[in-house]
Amino acid sequence: MKIIVETTVFLNGGDAAIQVATKRILRAAFGDDTEIVFADMDAQVAERYYPDNDFIVFPSDQIRKSVFVRLLNRLTKGRMQASLIYSTLIAIIFLERRLRRLNYPGSRGAVAKAIREYIAADLIISTGGTYLSKKHPGSVALRLPEYERDIYLGKPPIFFTQSMGPFGDDRIFRRLASVLRKSPLILVRDQKSMAFAKELTGFTGNIETVADSVFVLTDQDEIERRRVASRVARPGRRPRIAVSVRPWADFGERDSEVGRAKYHQSVAQAAAWFVEEVGAEVTFVSTCQGIPEYRFNDSDTARNVLKYLSDNVRNSVVIDSQFRDTEALLRKIDEFDGAICTRMHMCILCLCRGVPVLPICYERKTADLFQSLDLQEYITFIDKIEPDSFRALARRWWQNQESIAEKSWRGTLELRDSALSTVGILKNRFAPAELQPETVS
Repeated sequence: MKIIVETTVFLNGGDAAIQVATKRILRAAFGDDTEIVFADMDAQVAERYYPDNDFIVFPSDQIRKSVFVRLLNRLTKGRMQASLIYSTLIAIIFLERRLRRLNYPGSRGAVAKAIREYIAADLIISTGGTYLSKKHPGSVALRLPEYERDIYLGKPPIFFTQSMGPFGDDRIFRRLASVLRKSPLILVRDQKSMAFAKELTGFTGNIETVADSVFVLTDQDEIERRRVASRVARPGRRPRIAVSVRPWADFGERDSEVGRAKYHQSVAQAAAWFVEEVGAEVTFVSTCQGIPEYRFNDSDTARNVLKYLSDNVRNSVVIDSQFRDTEALLRKIDEFDGAICTRMHMCILCLCRGVPVLPICYERKTADLFQSLDLQEYITFIDKIEPDSFRALARRWWQNQESIAEKSWRGTLELRDSALSTVGILKNRFAPAELQPETVS
């Protein structure tokens, strides 16, 4: 089979982890010889950092960047952009299907190459994530021409694990509703997402609830190793704590500058407590770092947090700003005994290696995850965070590591099994006959 996973953002390390997991799931469902191609927002840059994957451009985004479309968009004040992008995509599809030998302008370009891959694909998958909601209308609008083109090709997209909604009632979301109704399969992380999707489309017959795909990367042997090690005294060894922060600007009712200061001060207070009271080594490390072409660098936020630390504490704190792919990051995570995490997929990658996590939640998806682990008492929302109370929470979290670790380990293995159930769902619905499970009479 040939499968395209579209609208990926490999330069975001969390999204890269999603794609590693997605690839594993697809090959488990359809065989190791399955050809998987990623349509990425920054395909050329992604190729340099992830050379073992095949990339094509994100066609509608590439068209949107063209001089002609930008000029027309300016002249029409944005009214023609969506129609023009969709019309261009359909025109290229027509030329590639009917007039393959025609050397039309752009026939050797990146968009035409991508369209050929789409025409040849057996399945099209929209990457998992948190981008379909009224909170991200630009993200929805960006992807709609891709979905509508997929439907035109007779290959409506499958949606991998999503946190969806709530949705708006404007034209963008009416178009999205039409796409979701035609999708043969939508995977959601939680019941709230299913309820939002039902409210938008009117039914849930094509929706399945499964855990985030990244949980298939869970290493049970590593979890068991940690479980055994937790019963063995380790005198003289300094605990090692990972801290993952991220840039953030939306602090609800708080002014952004006030909210950002509270956030940075709170993380600094927790880090200081670990150094001063536990004797820990603290390392700032995250999924989104070390790629200058990406708009976010979590190491910059870490440096801002360090401004709130005293000199004697800073001597025990390291900022690790190195880029790592998913497998290398998982190996790095093995070094730690606990983690304070803001980005959800850093939380998940830590859990996959048996590392307990103290979460800072900037969207409901992270809170939902830790509620599912029965660890809701350790949730902090980024728009409510306070330095003193977060330091106290870090103390309580560390003092209750035995019960927290056990809940984390048990819950993570259950989430891994849920994520792995995606293999059977895909195989039953989309696999060729020779890959279907034998019918037992």
